[in-house]
Amino acid sequence: MEAVIESIVSKLRYLGKPQLEVVLNFVDFLTWKSGPGLLPRVSDSEAEISDREFEILLDELADEFIKNRGVNVPTLSDFAVSRAGIYEDHP
Repeated sequence: MEAVIESIVSKLRYLGKPQLEVVLNFVDFLTWKSGPGLLPRVSDSEAEISDREFEILLDELADEFIKNRGVNVPTLSDFAVSRAGIYEDHP
């Protein structure tokens, strides 16, 4: 098992930051899927953040999303997001 871990670590050194983030997200997913007991528990008092901290976090997430979405991402038309567009197949 140690040889496998060493092989993975040596290959990770050649990846750029975006690829490392994908790997980290995948490992987090596998850890979560393996069982909830493997992730550290956070108490309610530790999980609470101020409104200002929450706003900052949302801004950072929005900036990260915009940065990673690409330049040629198609957007939905006004009709597609309208009530008529959403329910056009339903009488």
